[in-house]
Parts: sequence; structure tokens; C-alpha cells
Amino acid sequence: MSTFEELKNMWEKNQITIFSSQGYDQTAFEKIVRSRTKKHTNTAMQYFWASFVLQIVVYALFTHVIVKYGGDIETLLLSVAGVLLFLPFTIMLMAKYKRMALTRPEEENSVTSLFNYVLTRYNLLQNFYQFKRRYEFLLIPLSSLIGVFLVFKLYVPGGVEKNLTGAVITFMITLISCILAIRSENKKNFEKPLHHFRELLEEFKVEG
Repeated sequence: MSTFEELKNMWEKNQITIFSSQGYDQTAFEKIVRSRTKKHTNTAMQYFWASFVLQIVVYALFTHVIVKYGGDIETLLLSVAGVLLFLPFTIMLMAKYKRMALTRPEEENSVTSLFNYVLTRYNLLQNFYQFKRRYEFLLIPLSSLIGVFLVFKLYVPGGVEKNLTGAVITFMITLISCILAIRSENKKNFEKPLHHFRELLEEFKVEG
């Protein structure tokens, strides 16, 4: 059982009322929590939108190659493989985005509902981040390889076979650039929001 599942169970078991002991302004606290939760969620959502647009561009490029050069079986297979490689990532991306966008606090018990609301947002973001990091170990090298091979095949005389050194250098530059960009986006759009969500959850625990 995770730390936050234990925290949730403790919360429900003890029926915590976080405002009674110090006369805390419940309405003000709820507004602060909602505002901070929205802010951290929006930071994560910036990745979802940017990634979705990027994947549309990728699908458009592969579709263009299929339509224009699909008569060559090797080019066709590589382009289809590229589409299929991105498809599971896109499906998971949209599923998690939809759940995060539709998650709302319940109305009956505002305190418990707010805690569960923050916890749900945290878990959704954490689960997608774990999936993202694992899938990118496969996605980035293979998509870079397919991209370099197609570019050299379609636009460089002799293709990869006649320009092996250039293809390898291009692949390495592409791979390193992707890794650096991913590290930056992970820190900004996932690690920082997750850290702030954990802080929010700890505040519930302290107040309880």
C-alpha cells in the first residue's frame, strides 16, 4: 500500500475535521487548496496540450510520407510502424487528460471531498508520469531511428547505406536532443507539480 493510500485510509478511519481545533476558516482554506490544485494541474496540462499538438504533427508527417511515397514497401512499413509506435502513447495521454479535466470535488463532505480531489489529481498525474518514463525508453530511440532512416532514404542520395557516418551522427544528435528536452519537461511539468501536490496532502495531514 502506498503512503498516500495509507494517508487516505487514516483520514477516513479517524473522520478528521481539520478546522475544529483552531477555529480555522474552512471556506478560506478550501479556496486556497482549490487555487493551488488548479495551478499545479495547469502546469501539468501544459505538457498534455503541447504533446498532443506534437503528436498530431507526427501523424501528419507519417501520413504525408505514406501518401506520397507509399509505393515503396520499405517506406510504407516504416511509416506505419511510426504511427503504431505513437498510438498507445496518444491513447493513454488523452485518457489521463480527460480524467484529470473531469475530476471535481464532491459536494456532500467538503473536507474529505477536497482531500480525495487532491489525492485523485496526484495519483492520475503520477500514474501517467510513470507510464511516460517507461514508454519513452522504447518510443524515443525507435522513433528517432525511423525518422533518421526515412529522411536519409527520401532526401539524401544513397540513403543510410551510402551515408552511414552521417546517419549515425544525426541519430545521436536527435537522441541526445530528445533526452535533454524530456528531462526539462519532466522536471517542469511533472516533478514540480507532483512535489506541490504532496505538500498539499501533507498539509491535510498536519492540520488533522
